[in-house]
Amino acid sequence: MPDAPVTRDVLDELLEDNAVARAALLQAVDALPAERRLERAFGEWSVKDMVAHLAAWQDGYAAALELVARGERPVIPGYANDDDAFNAARVAEARELSWEQLLGNLRAARERHDAAVRGLRVLDPDRYAEGRTPRRLASSANHDREHTPEIEAWRRAQGV
Repeated sequence: MPDAPVTRDVLDELLEDNAVARAALLQAVDALPAERRLERAFGEWSVKDMVAHLAAWQDGYAAALELVARGERPVIPGYANDDDAFNAARVAEARELSWEQLLGNLRAARERHDAAVRGLRVLDPDRYAEGRTPRRLASSANHDREHTPEIEAWRRAQGV
């Protein structure tokens, strides 16, 4: 009797897409010499600040998804309907971290987010259907893909 085909659900697809996007982001930042990670590259932000921003949002998305899985309204801790204020606060909090600590935060945020995405399996799949808030929160790939080309373009312009 042949094995049953392995079926992938939307959450598996999201997790894989998130992993691919994160790998591209890490490749873009890993190629930078340590001293270049602190240079202003995106307005007032450095590459280090950009990574802090990504880690903060992914951790916030994870917290919101954990609430959704418990049947509660999704809330991102520390967010008060002001992207600029949230970004500024999270980046400022991370300024004293070493690069290694920051990458640890990014990794921890991804692990928490991955677990929160898997935790959505307790819900009716309609709750995380295309266009629904849990689906948008589960897709961290879009945020990584928003910023990875900026980092790559800056690297090219700087010759690094």
